[in-house]
Amino acid sequence: MLRTKSPLRWAVLILLVAVACPLFSGGQQEGTDTGRKVITLRMTAGHAYASAIWVQTIEDFFIPEIERRVLERTTDYEIDCTGYYGGSLAKLGEVLEAVESGTADMGLVHNVFEQSKLEIFNYPWWMPFVSTDNKQAIDAAAAVMEQFPVFEEQLARYNQKQIGKAINSLAAFELITTFPINSLEDLKGRKISHGGSMIPWLEALGAVGVQSTFSEAYTSIDTGVYQGWIMPADSARSFKIFEVAPYYTQVGFGAFVNGYLTINLDTWNALPPEVQEIIAEVGSEYTWELYKKNVATEDEAKKQMEAAGCTVSTLSEAERSRWAEVLFKANLAQKAAEKADANGFPGTEVLKAFIQALEDVGYDFPFDPGM
Repeated sequence: MLRTKSPLRWAVLILLVAVACPLFSGGQQEGTDTGRKVITLRMTAGHAYASAIWVQTIEDFFIPEIERRVLERTTDYEIDCTGYYGGSLAKLGEVLEAVESGTADMGLVHNVFEQSKLEIFNYPWWMPFVSTDNKQAIDAAAAVMEQFPVFEEQLARYNQKQIGKAINSLAAFELITTFPINSLEDLKGRKISHGGSMIPWLEALGAVGVQSTFSEAYTSIDTGVYQGWIMPADSARSFKIFEVAPYYTQVGFGAFVNGYLTINLDTWNALPPEVQEIIAEVGSEYTWELYKKNVATEDEAKKQMEAAGCTVSTLSEAERSRWAEVLFKANLAQKAAEKADANGFPGTEVLKAFIQALEDVGYDFPFDPGM
Protein backbone atom coordinates (compact mmCIF):
# COMPACT_ATOMS: atom_id res chain seq x y z
CA MET A 1 0.00 0.00 0.00
CA LEU A 2 1.14 3.47 -0.83
CA ARG A 3 1.38 5.88 2.06
CA THR A 4 3.17 9.21 2.51
CA LYS A 5 5.91 9.44 -0.08
CA SER A 6 9.49 10.68 0.07
CA PRO A 7 10.21 13.96 -1.79
CA LEU A 8 11.98 12.05 -4.58
CA ARG A 9 9.08 9.66 -5.02
CA TRP A 10 6.63 12.58 -5.05
CA ALA A 11 8.63 14.19 -7.86
CA VAL A 12 8.67 10.98 -9.89
CA LEU A 13 4.93 10.41 -9.40
CA ILE A 14 4.02 13.97 -10.36
CA LEU A 15 6.14 13.66 -13.51
CA LEU A 16 4.35 10.42 -14.38
CA VAL A 17 0.96 12.13 -13.96
CA ALA A 18 2.00 14.96 -16.27
CA VAL A 19 3.41 12.69 -18.96
CA ALA A 20 1.09 9.70 -18.77
CA CYS A 21 -2.17 11.11 -17.46
CA PRO A 22 -4.50 9.05 -19.69
CA LEU A 23 -2.92 5.78 -18.57
CA PHE A 24 -3.65 6.45 -14.92
CA SER A 25 -7.15 7.93 -15.12
CA GLY A 26 -9.36 5.33 -13.53
CA GLY A 27 -7.80 2.74 -15.79
CA GLN A 28 -7.81 -1.03 -15.53
CA GLN A 29 -4.60 -2.87 -16.30
CA GLU A 30 -3.63 -6.50 -16.50
CA GLY A 31 -0.40 -7.45 -14.90
CA THR A 32 -0.56 -8.98 -11.42
CA ASP A 33 0.57 -12.52 -10.84
CA THR A 34 -2.84 -13.20 -9.24
CA GLY A 35 -4.60 -12.49 -12.51
CA ARG A 36 -6.56 -9.59 -11.01
CA LYS A 37 -7.24 -6.41 -12.97
CA VAL A 38 -5.50 -3.48 -11.30
CA ILE A 39 -7.69 -0.38 -11.10
CA THR A 40 -5.49 2.69 -10.74
CA LEU A 41 -7.02 5.71 -9.08
CA ARG A 42 -5.73 9.15 -8.14
CA MET A 43 -7.05 11.04 -5.12
CA THR A 44 -6.30 14.70 -4.53
CA ALA A 45 -6.81 17.34 -1.83
CA GLY A 46 -5.59 20.91 -1.63
CA HIS A 47 -4.23 20.84 1.92
CA ALA A 48 -1.02 19.05 2.89
CA TYR A 49 -0.97 15.70 4.68
CA ALA A 50 1.20 16.90 7.56
CA SER A 51 -1.12 19.65 8.78
CA ALA A 52 -4.66 18.54 7.94
CA ILE A 53 -6.41 15.71 9.77
CA TRP A 54 -8.96 15.46 6.95
CA VAL A 55 -6.16 14.68 4.49
CA GLN A 56 -4.62 12.27 7.00
CA THR A 57 -7.99 10.51 7.22
CA ILE A 58 -8.05 10.14 3.43
CA GLU A 59 -4.51 8.80 3.26
CA ASP A 60 -4.54 6.65 6.40
CA PHE A 61 -8.12 5.36 6.29
CA PHE A 62 -10.00 5.88 3.01
CA ILE A 63 -7.28 4.79 0.59
CA PRO A 64 -5.99 1.72 2.47
CA GLU A 65 -9.54 0.59 3.24
CA ILE A 66 -10.73 0.61 -0.36
CA GLU A 67 -7.55 -1.22 -1.35
CA ARG A 68 -7.93 -3.81 1.42
CA ARG A 69 -11.65 -4.44 0.98
CA VAL A 70 -11.44 -4.83 -2.79
CA LEU A 71 -8.74 -7.46 -2.30
CA GLU A 72 -10.74 -9.25 0.39
CA ARG A 73 -14.21 -9.06 -1.13
CA THR A 74 -13.59 -9.48 -4.86
CA THR A 75 -11.75 -12.12 -6.80
CA ASP A 76 -11.05 -10.24 -10.02
CA TYR A 77 -9.93 -6.75 -9.00
CA GLU A 78 -7.27 -4.84 -7.15
CA ILE A 79 -7.14 -1.11 -6.34
CA ASP A 80 -3.93 0.89 -6.61
CA CYS A 81 -4.81 4.36 -5.32
CA THR A 82 -2.31 7.20 -4.92
CA GLY A 83 -2.94 10.42 -2.99
CA TYR A 84 -1.68 13.79 -4.21
CA TYR A 85 -1.94 16.57 -1.66
CA GLY A 86 -0.90 20.10 -0.85
CA GLY A 87 -1.18 21.41 -4.40
CA SER A 88 0.87 18.63 -6.02
CA LEU A 89 -2.04 17.84 -8.36
CA ALA A 90 -4.67 20.46 -7.50
CA LYS A 91 -4.55 23.50 -5.23
CA LEU A 92 -7.34 24.63 -2.95
CA GLY A 93 -10.16 25.84 -5.13
CA GLU A 94 -9.02 23.64 -8.03
CA VAL A 95 -10.12 20.19 -6.86
CA LEU A 96 -13.64 20.41 -8.30
CA GLU A 97 -12.16 21.17 -11.72
CA ALA A 98 -9.47 18.48 -11.38
CA VAL A 99 -12.06 15.80 -10.72
CA GLU A 100 -14.34 17.19 -13.44
CA SER A 101 -11.61 16.91 -16.07
CA GLY A 102 -10.34 13.53 -14.91
CA THR A 103 -6.94 14.91 -13.91
CA ALA A 104 -7.90 13.32 -10.60
CA ASP A 105 -10.31 10.42 -10.24
CA MET A 106 -11.38 11.41 -6.72
CA GLY A 107 -10.97 14.50 -4.63
CA LEU A 108 -11.85 16.36 -1.47
CA VAL A 109 -13.91 19.25 -2.80
CA HIS A 110 -14.18 22.15 -0.33
CA ASN A 111 -17.38 24.05 -1.02
CA VAL A 112 -16.06 27.12 0.83
CA PHE A 113 -13.52 27.59 -1.99
CA GLU A 114 -16.18 27.11 -4.68
CA GLN A 115 -18.52 29.96 -3.79
CA SER A 116 -20.01 30.34 -7.27
CA LYS A 117 -20.09 26.81 -8.64
CA LEU A 118 -21.17 25.20 -5.36
CA GLU A 119 -23.14 28.09 -3.89
CA ILE A 120 -25.97 25.89 -2.61
CA PHE A 121 -23.49 23.62 -0.79
CA ASN A 122 -22.52 26.53 1.45
CA TYR A 123 -25.92 26.66 3.19
CA PRO A 124 -24.48 25.42 6.55
CA TRP A 125 -22.53 28.70 6.74
CA TRP A 126 -25.50 30.97 6.10
CA MET A 127 -27.08 30.76 9.57
CA PRO A 128 -24.97 32.25 12.39
CA PHE A 129 -24.39 30.38 15.64
CA VAL A 130 -25.32 26.86 14.62
CA SER A 131 -24.46 23.83 16.75
CA THR A 132 -20.88 23.44 17.97
CA ASP A 133 -21.56 19.69 18.23
CA ASN A 134 -19.83 18.13 15.23
CA LYS A 135 -22.20 15.14 15.16
CA GLN A 136 -25.27 17.37 15.11
CA ALA A 137 -23.73 19.34 12.24
CA ILE A 138 -23.08 16.15 10.24
CA ASP A 139 -26.50 14.62 10.92
CA ALA A 140 -28.32 17.82 9.97
CA ALA A 141 -26.30 18.25 6.77
CA ALA A 142 -26.84 14.62 5.76
CA ALA A 143 -30.61 15.01 6.25
CA VAL A 144 -30.66 18.08 4.00
CA MET A 145 -28.53 16.37 1.34
CA GLU A 146 -30.98 13.47 1.21
CA GLN A 147 -34.00 15.75 0.98
CA PHE A 148 -32.91 17.83 -2.02
CA PRO A 149 -31.75 16.39 -5.37
CA VAL A 150 -30.10 19.73 -6.23
CA PHE A 151 -26.86 18.66 -4.55
CA GLU A 152 -26.44 15.54 -6.69
CA GLU A 153 -27.51 17.48 -9.77
CA GLN A 154 -25.01 20.27 -9.15
CA LEU A 155 -22.10 17.86 -8.75
CA ALA A 156 -23.19 16.05 -11.90
CA ARG A 157 -22.90 19.36 -13.79
CA TYR A 158 -19.20 19.09 -13.04
CA ASN A 159 -18.98 15.41 -14.03
CA GLN A 160 -18.77 13.96 -10.52
CA LYS A 161 -20.75 12.55 -7.64
CA GLN A 162 -20.43 12.29 -3.89
CA ILE A 163 -18.68 9.12 -2.76
CA GLY A 164 -21.33 7.39 -0.68
CA LYS A 165 -22.24 9.90 2.03
CA ALA A 166 -18.70 11.18 2.42
CA ILE A 167 -18.94 14.48 4.31
CA ASN A 168 -15.92 16.50 5.37
CA SER A 169 -16.62 18.34 8.60
CA LEU A 170 -14.61 20.28 11.14
CA ALA A 171 -15.03 20.93 14.85
CA ALA A 172 -16.24 24.23 16.28
CA PHE A 173 -14.89 27.33 14.55
CA GLU A 174 -13.48 29.94 16.92
CA LEU A 175 -11.34 33.08 16.74
CA ILE A 176 -7.56 32.98 16.92
CA THR A 177 -6.05 36.46 16.86
CA THR A 178 -3.00 38.59 17.58
CA PHE A 179 -5.00 40.55 20.18
CA PRO A 180 -7.34 39.62 23.06
CA ILE A 181 -11.09 39.64 22.47
CA ASN A 182 -13.51 40.36 25.29
CA SER A 183 -16.20 42.33 23.52
CA LEU A 184 -17.65 43.10 20.13
CA GLU A 185 -15.78 46.39 20.09
CA ASP A 186 -12.44 44.55 20.06
CA LEU A 187 -13.18 43.38 16.50
CA LYS A 188 -13.91 46.81 15.04
CA GLY A 189 -11.72 47.51 12.03
CA ARG A 190 -9.57 44.42 12.56
CA LYS A 191 -8.68 42.32 9.52
CA ILE A 192 -9.86 38.76 10.15
CA SER A 193 -9.70 35.94 7.61
CA HIS A 194 -11.74 32.95 6.52
CA GLY A 195 -12.03 30.71 3.48
CA GLY A 196 -14.96 32.77 2.26
CA SER A 197 -18.27 31.64 3.71
CA MET A 198 -17.93 33.54 7.01
CA ILE A 199 -16.78 36.82 5.47
CA PRO A 200 -20.31 38.28 5.76
CA TRP A 201 -20.34 37.35 9.47
CA LEU A 202 -17.06 39.13 10.08
CA GLU A 203 -18.17 42.25 8.28
CA ALA A 204 -21.49 42.34 10.16
CA LEU A 205 -19.52 42.18 13.41
CA GLY A 206 -17.47 45.21 12.40
CA ALA A 207 -14.29 43.44 11.30
CA VAL A 208 -12.72 43.60 7.85
CA GLY A 209 -13.19 40.19 6.22
CA VAL A 210 -10.25 38.82 4.23
CA GLN A 211 -10.53 35.64 2.15
CA SER A 212 -7.57 33.30 2.59
CA THR A 213 -6.60 29.68 3.31
CA PHE A 214 -5.22 27.83 6.30
CA SER A 215 -1.99 27.29 4.38
CA GLU A 216 -1.48 31.05 4.00
CA ALA A 217 -2.51 31.97 7.54
CA TYR A 218 0.81 31.73 9.39
CA THR A 219 2.77 33.94 7.01
CA SER A 220 -0.08 36.38 6.45
CA ILE A 221 -0.59 36.94 10.17
CA ASP A 222 3.15 37.10 10.82
CA THR A 223 3.57 39.81 8.17
CA GLY A 224 0.48 41.77 9.21
CA VAL A 225 -1.73 41.09 6.19
CA TYR A 226 -4.48 40.29 8.69
CA GLN A 227 -4.72 39.83 12.45
CA GLY A 228 -6.65 36.60 12.88
CA TRP A 229 -8.69 33.71 11.58
CA ILE A 230 -11.88 31.82 12.42
CA MET A 231 -10.82 28.17 12.66
CA PRO A 232 -11.04 25.05 14.88
CA ALA A 233 -8.48 24.49 17.63
CA ASP A 234 -6.85 21.53 15.90
CA SER A 235 -6.30 23.57 12.74
CA ALA A 236 -4.81 26.41 14.80
CA ARG A 237 -2.46 23.89 16.38
CA SER A 238 -1.64 21.90 13.23
CA PHE A 239 -0.90 24.97 11.11
CA LYS A 240 0.98 26.52 14.10
CA ILE A 241 -1.16 29.67 13.97
CA PHE A 242 -0.91 30.07 17.75
CA GLU A 243 2.77 30.96 17.33
CA VAL A 244 1.87 34.23 15.62
CA ALA A 245 -1.64 34.74 17.00
CA PRO A 246 -1.51 33.88 20.72
CA TYR A 247 -5.18 34.47 21.62
CA TYR A 248 -7.76 31.73 21.04
CA THR A 249 -11.28 32.90 21.91
CA GLN A 250 -14.14 30.42 22.03
CA VAL A 251 -17.14 32.27 20.64
CA GLY A 252 -19.27 29.28 19.63
CA PHE A 253 -19.85 30.10 15.97
CA GLY A 254 -20.58 26.45 15.23
CA ALA A 255 -19.19 23.24 13.72
CA PHE A 256 -19.46 23.06 9.96
CA VAL A 257 -19.51 20.80 6.92
CA ASN A 258 -16.90 22.23 4.59
CA GLY A 259 -16.42 19.61 1.89
CA TYR A 260 -17.25 16.31 0.25
CA LEU A 261 -15.33 13.39 -1.23
CA THR A 262 -16.29 13.13 -4.90
CA ILE A 263 -15.45 10.85 -7.81
CA ASN A 264 -15.35 11.55 -11.55
CA LEU A 265 -18.47 10.12 -13.21
CA ASP A 266 -16.53 8.55 -16.09
CA THR A 267 -14.29 6.81 -13.58
CA TRP A 268 -17.28 5.75 -11.50
CA ASN A 269 -19.25 4.35 -14.44
CA ALA A 270 -16.25 2.32 -15.58
CA LEU A 271 -15.89 0.60 -12.20
CA PRO A 272 -17.36 -2.87 -11.59
CA PRO A 273 -20.48 -2.74 -9.37
CA GLU A 274 -18.78 -4.60 -6.52
CA VAL A 275 -15.95 -2.07 -6.50
CA GLN A 276 -18.42 0.82 -6.62
CA GLU A 277 -20.17 -0.60 -3.58
CA ILE A 278 -16.94 -0.81 -1.60
CA ILE A 279 -15.79 2.70 -2.48
CA ALA A 280 -19.18 4.17 -1.55
CA GLU A 281 -19.20 2.21 1.70
CA VAL A 282 -15.75 3.41 2.76
CA GLY A 283 -16.61 6.95 1.69
CA SER A 284 -19.56 6.99 4.08
CA GLU A 285 -17.34 5.64 6.86
CA TYR A 286 -14.78 8.37 6.17
CA THR A 287 -17.31 10.87 7.53
CA TRP A 288 -17.26 9.24 10.95
CA GLU A 289 -13.55 8.44 11.00
CA LEU A 290 -12.88 12.14 10.57
CA TYR A 291 -15.52 12.96 13.19
CA LYS A 292 -13.75 10.75 15.72
CA LYS A 293 -10.45 12.49 14.98
CA ASN A 294 -12.08 15.89 15.39
CA VAL A 295 -13.44 14.92 18.81
CA ALA A 296 -10.15 13.37 19.93
CA THR A 297 -7.94 16.27 18.90
CA GLU A 298 -9.88 19.40 19.93
CA ASP A 299 -9.24 19.38 23.68
CA GLU A 300 -5.68 18.19 23.23
CA ALA A 301 -5.01 20.97 20.76
CA LYS A 302 -6.20 23.61 23.23
CA LYS A 303 -4.00 22.15 25.97
CA GLN A 304 -0.96 22.14 23.69
CA MET A 305 -1.57 25.72 22.62
CA GLU A 306 -1.94 26.83 26.23
CA ALA A 307 1.27 25.02 27.17
CA ALA A 308 3.01 26.94 24.39
CA GLY A 309 1.83 30.28 25.79
CA CYS A 310 -1.41 30.81 23.89
CA THR A 311 -4.27 32.31 25.92
CA VAL A 312 -7.41 30.19 25.54
CA SER A 313 -10.57 31.92 26.75
CA THR A 314 -14.34 31.77 26.34
CA LEU A 315 -16.51 34.71 25.40
CA SER A 316 -19.05 35.50 28.12
CA GLU A 317 -22.64 34.41 27.52
CA ALA A 318 -23.82 38.02 27.71
CA GLU A 319 -21.32 39.06 25.06
CA ARG A 320 -22.12 36.05 22.90
CA SER A 321 -25.76 37.08 23.00
CA ARG A 322 -24.76 40.54 21.75
CA TRP A 323 -22.89 39.00 18.82
CA ALA A 324 -25.82 36.70 18.03
CA GLU A 325 -28.23 39.63 18.06
CA VAL A 326 -26.03 41.64 15.70
CA LEU A 327 -25.72 38.76 13.24
CA PHE A 328 -29.41 37.94 13.45
CA LYS A 329 -30.44 41.55 12.76
CA ALA A 330 -28.10 41.60 9.76
CA ASN A 331 -30.35 38.93 8.14
CA LEU A 332 -27.29 37.09 6.86
CA ALA A 333 -29.01 33.75 6.37
CA GLN A 334 -32.03 35.20 4.60
CA LYS A 335 -29.85 37.31 2.29
CA ALA A 336 -27.69 34.32 1.36
CA ALA A 337 -30.74 32.14 0.74
CA GLU A 338 -32.41 34.77 -1.41
CA LYS A 339 -29.23 35.22 -3.43
CA ALA A 340 -29.20 31.46 -4.07
CA ASP A 341 -32.88 31.65 -5.04
CA ALA A 342 -32.04 34.34 -7.60
CA ASN A 343 -29.32 32.09 -9.02
CA GLY A 344 -31.77 29.26 -9.62
CA PHE A 345 -31.21 27.22 -6.45
CA PRO A 346 -33.82 26.36 -3.79
CA GLY A 347 -31.93 28.47 -1.27
CA THR A 348 -34.80 29.42 1.03
CA GLU A 349 -36.18 25.89 1.06
CA VAL A 350 -32.76 24.43 1.85
CA LEU A 351 -32.18 26.94 4.65
CA LYS A 352 -35.54 26.17 6.26
CA ALA A 353 -34.82 22.45 6.01
CA PHE A 354 -31.39 22.93 7.61
CA ILE A 355 -32.84 24.88 10.53
CA GLN A 356 -35.45 22.17 11.02
CA ALA A 357 -32.82 19.43 10.75
CA LEU A 358 -30.70 21.07 13.45
CA GLU A 359 -33.69 21.35 15.74
CA ASP A 360 -34.60 17.72 15.00
CA VAL A 361 -31.18 16.54 16.20
CA GLY A 362 -31.55 18.51 19.42
CA TYR A 363 -29.99 21.91 18.82
CA ASP A 364 -31.50 25.02 20.42
CA PHE A 365 -30.64 28.27 18.64
CA PRO A 366 -29.54 31.16 20.88
CA PHE A 367 -32.14 33.27 19.03
CA ASP A 368 -35.22 32.71 16.92
CA PRO A 369 -33.85 31.74 13.47
CA GLY A 370 -36.91 33.39 11.97
CA MET A 371 -37.44 31.08 8.99
